[in-house]
Amino acid sequence: MTTTSAASRASLGRRFRAGWTARLACAVVPGLLGWSGAVEAGPDESAGQAAFVLNFAKFTEWPPASQPGRQGAMLLCQFGVRDELTQAFRALEGRPLQGVSIQWRKVNRLDEARGCHVLFIAESGLSMVQLGALPVLTVSDLPGFAQQGGVIGLVRQSGRLRFEVNRGVAQSAGLRLSADLLSLAMTVLDGPARREGAM
Repeated sequence: MTTTSAASRASLGRRFRAGWTARLACAVVPGLLGWSGAVEAGPDESAGQAAFVLNFAKFTEWPPASQPGRQGAMLLCQFGVRDELTQAFRALEGRPLQGVSIQWRKVNRLDEARGCHVLFIAESGLSMVQLGALPVLTVSDLPGFAQQGGVIGLVRQSGRLRFEVNRGVAQSAGLRLSADLLSLAMTVLDGPARREGAM
């Protein structure tokens, strides 16, 4: 009985992951072929957010010492609990990006973000200034994220998910965002470096 139950749970887990992979592929493939910088927003938009993050990482260059190729992986981190988003990010694990495989990590404290290439902030509670000049691409859909010290903020506009970029914060973190990425942003800010009490 226990064996059957375990096998059933394993099968269910595989089907669930396969479903996320398929949904994510639908969101990611159009982006890779000709990304428009916007996807449809909705009650279940986690796959679209993951697709955005994948494209953001594709068009970002890290400082030489922090490049994913030197570390052997593209480390995608998540702060905050959001189950649907976690499943979408985990569906990216193992995908090749910038010559290495994507790895996902949950972080509970800001000091755990050291070594992350991308940090998605799913809930408030972080002091952005503690990131300092760490070469971490921060992304969030929290309101006003780019204006408050984040690098890329996801924004819902007219039923679509779009994004804003704070180029000043990216530069202070040593990140180089491609011109293609900047051209697709709805807003490009040249704000100051990360500051206390931002999120």
